[in-house]
Amino acid sequence: MIDVCLVLEGTYPYVAGGVSTWVHQLITSMKDLRFGIVYIAPHSDPTRKLKYKVPNHVLYLKEIYLHDYDFGRQARRRPTKKDYAIIKEVYEDFGKEHYEGFEKLVTRFQGEKSCFDAENIFSSKEVWDLLLYFYEKRGEDISFLDYFWTWRGIHLPLIKVVQSEVPFAKIYHAVSTGYAGLVGAIAKIMHRGKYFLTEHGIYTHERMLEIAQAGWIFEKEMRRYRAERELSFFKQWWVSTFQTMSRISYVHADRIFTLFEGNKMREILDGASPEKISIIPNGIEIQKFADFKREKKPAPQIALIGRVVAIKDIKTFIQAVKRVLVRFPDAQFYILGPHAEEEDYYAECKSLVEALHLEQSITFTGPVHVPDYLKFLDLVVLTSISEAQPYVILEAGIVGIPMVATDVGACREMLEGRSYEDQLLGLSGLVTQVANSNATAEAVIRLLTDKELYEQCSQTAIERAKRYYDLDDLLSRYLNIYEQNL
Repeated sequence: MIDVCLVLEGTYPYVAGGVSTWVHQLITSMKDLRFGIVYIAPHSDPTRKLKYKVPNHVLYLKEIYLHDYDFGRQARRRPTKKDYAIIKEVYEDFGKEHYEGFEKLVTRFQGEKSCFDAENIFSSKEVWDLLLYFYEKRGEDISFLDYFWTWRGIHLPLIKVVQSEVPFAKIYHAVSTGYAGLVGAIAKIMHRGKYFLTEHGIYTHERMLEIAQAGWIFEKEMRRYRAERELSFFKQWWVSTFQTMSRISYVHADRIFTLFEGNKMREILDGASPEKISIIPNGIEIQKFADFKREKKPAPQIALIGRVVAIKDIKTFIQAVKRVLVRFPDAQFYILGPHAEEEDYYAECKSLVEALHLEQSITFTGPVHVPDYLKFLDLVVLTSISEAQPYVILEAGIVGIPMVATDVGACREMLEGRSYEDQLLGLSGLVTQVANSNATAEAVIRLLTDKELYEQCSQTAIERAKRYYDLDDLLSRYLNIYEQNL
């Protein structure tokens, strides 16, 4: 018997990062509960290694690979005209933003009465006729050939997910919407357990940013590599698919947890019921830093802590460095984080450093033990274009390092305070505009030159972390929620 089955997409236990660290902390803090994990990834990878030591009270691990397709017959019976009519009905309801009919689809892909599988979905005349029907209804002036291959690309992983069986558990807890949220909704339908959803970042927003810049989605004309207000038909189709998956998750979730007020408002706008949503921020192990000692170096030491990927906007940080060096020519800058995830972007960042002649000032460290650098850093900078509640702000704050961060996710409330009482503590850093290297540089210079402001931010950061982001207090809230539903 599994008490809590966590449904995770591209994170724990194979991928390191903030969400994975949170999952590991959650599991390890609740040794009396029996956990299972459903891990979702694009493809199987025999070279993949565990990034965390999975505790012994994790009793089950299932892996779902979205693009490892099985066209073998799995359905228990042959579909009838009524079954095909239900597909049409449910998809038309999705277009009207009605998602309660999802259960009708699930029970026709799983269980004793299942009638659909990958084989008959992609080979039957009835589905072909449905495809023609929706093409004529929504296809505009789009080539049917392009329409067909986009439909196939969208539905292959969806059918893989909707056919995947998960173990019986008392509670299913998905740590994002998307495919993980869909599995959580399916598990609730099939096993009637409780379904909880936690969103660190808003999945649909992050996918929209990726899709807007994606080069693999067909478009009539090549467009510039930037997010655009008007997406092509096929990009809109992908975005609406992820929106539908999120809304199905919201409808079926018993409770929804998120990290900050901005996320809550986005979820409500995307169809989540306000009554279901609670805010539980991430926290940090306060005691772990009780005896932390820092050292001062002669020249300013400044770091961006994060993966070298486009969403972190490392290029804006690099451009800001150039301006800061005019005022502080001896300053040293570090980009602390792995760079293998987006190799082309890393190469572009290296080229930018060379073009600006910053090789002697900027160091790409690769993966590091961050506390080793926190001992001597003066400032930490975050230039992301999308974040949830960055752990790096807590990590820097608990040891008294002020932050400069873009106005994304929870950054503003983490640096300026969320509640009235929190805001009375004062600033623990400065918030800047997204993709504005000048504003980032000015904020860094201001903190380095205004000693009174720097000291205030340093002391406030420590106090704010202790008072509002103690990990033990926050995890205990999840434990109480679990225990009330077991």
